[in-house]
Amino acid sequence: MPRKKIDINSEECSTSYSNWLAQVCNMTMTKNFFLVAGRGSSKTTEFQVERLMEMAFDMPGAPIAWVSDTYANLQQNILPMVIEGLERKGWREDIHFVVEKAPPEFTEKEKENLPENLKKDFWKPFNKIVTYKHTLIIYTGLNITFGSLDRPSSLAGRSYVHIIGDEVKYFPRHKINNLLRAKRGYKQKYSNSPFYCGVTFTTDMPNIEHIGEHNWILEMSKTMNVKAIMTLIQSGLIVNQCRQQYYAEAQHGDHIEAIRNTKSRLDKWENYHRLARMAAETHNFYYVASSYVNVDILTPEWFRDAYETDFIDAKTSILSILPSVESGNRFYANLSERHFYYDGTDSQWEDYFGLREQEDCRILKYLNINRPLEAGMDFGNMMSMSIFQENLNLNEIRVLKFLHTLKPDNIPNLADKFVKYFETHQNKKLILHYDRTGNNQLGFGQTNAIELKNAIETYQFGEHKGKRTGWRVELASLNQGNIGQQEEYYFMEAMLSESNRRLPAIRIDAYQCKALKCSLELARTKKVINAKGVEYISKDKTSEKLQISRLLYESTNPSDSLKYGLMTRERREILMRR
Repeated sequence: MPRKKIDINSEECSTSYSNWLAQVCNMTMTKNFFLVAGRGSSKTTEFQVERLMEMAFDMPGAPIAWVSDTYANLQQNILPMVIEGLERKGWREDIHFVVEKAPPEFTEKEKENLPENLKKDFWKPFNKIVTYKHTLIIYTGLNITFGSLDRPSSLAGRSYVHIIGDEVKYFPRHKINNLLRAKRGYKQKYSNSPFYCGVTFTTDMPNIEHIGEHNWILEMSKTMNVKAIMTLIQSGLIVNQCRQQYYAEAQHGDHIEAIRNTKSRLDKWENYHRLARMAAETHNFYYVASSYVNVDILTPEWFRDAYETDFIDAKTSILSILPSVESGNRFYANLSERHFYYDGTDSQWEDYFGLREQEDCRILKYLNINRPLEAGMDFGNMMSMSIFQENLNLNEIRVLKFLHTLKPDNIPNLADKFVKYFETHQNKKLILHYDRTGNNQLGFGQTNAIELKNAIETYQFGEHKGKRTGWRVELASLNQGNIGQQEEYYFMEAMLSESNRRLPAIRIDAYQCKALKCSLELARTKKVINAKGVEYISKDKTSEKLQISRLLYESTNPSDSLKYGLMTRERREILMRR
């Protein structure tokens, strides 16, 4: 479907901007698309949404799947960006698409103004949809089922004609291989589409030094036929030239014969281009790009700030350069895959929470609702809370959930998140461990820890504001001194090695505690010389000076919250005695 002409000086032009790489990709529209691009390169709103819109017209009524690593990521990041991308290109919710609801009914008279290719399939999915949960339906009938790796049943038992995935560096190879088996069926209906049984996968540069990141997408470079793709791009350029000439002549309407000839040439080249897209040599498109593809939107100042803050990280996340950090530099040197679990979602509650419903603690498979909770708390610009329970019979600690706030949100906002998420928890006792700043006096006998305690025990917002929540918070770190980084290094080294049977094993939910996982993996060591000239190991905390928006997944803040939760007086004494 042709796009309308836009005045380059109009306000609409700023919302319709497409970077040069997105334009190149739009001229290929291959079956399989693999993009490794830096942070801020509009992977969702430009590349994925543009392909989605093409599929909507090329495969009306078709079922496709959109996959993420976590369902929370779908809710908080991917779905809003998909909707933003569609609306930026002129589509509106409840007019061009609906989310988790039945599509509207239209009369035959209303359908008269539709294009011929849509009249039959308008709002009619070809596949049978049992429930509208987790779905987005486009007015051509194309329907998207949203699912995630932490909810394996969300995509099970269905057939799809295309699969879209974002941040696929978090997708283990075996899980994505299982998912790709769902690309089946509907061959008679959609096999004439270049998108049939294809994939659209994007991510930023994976770092295999980080536990849980996978670089299998880099192997896709070997599957691309560069010469065939270049030919496809060249034919796409000719199609664009024909379209421009046709639209220019059609606006005047004076030379009917010239318009007819140009339209004939356009139809011929569009057919050539489609045949080229269907050819086996052009099935795979692979590209690695830096964030500079979007420099006109991000601005040079954005790059300057990123380089000044952490150039080593910027090389990977912005410039898309393969990382070369040695694992021996890790602060948590003994951290390994065994410390994370990936089956923490209760399948009984997976379908209960939809795309626009906030899930709560009922989704946690290993939560014992009849036992108290414990939490490690780190205060500061980013407030981090690692929530866990210890199972004495199994001698293990399960870190069940990570909560956080970023400025300008404050302690009441974090308390509100906790109370809402654990509202259905039966044993409403929380044992709180925190850093020494939690005991700093703020005036009127108030401290950060006391403020958090009061905020959890009393509703802070809404109709119940000022009433008791039923929670009772026990402050376990009163009068506690500082925990040095060298002590933390040796303590965590011993605890993660699981060599001391008097210390519990640690198991962290990789999906519910994604930010904590990233923080533990990214933490690096640095050597410091004290006033006496003695050299000791310290945690490199320069990442905590990053921009507020980058603290969640790139700073050491979340790891500090776990430290305070684990390093109780009793456990520290066990190591000291040894």
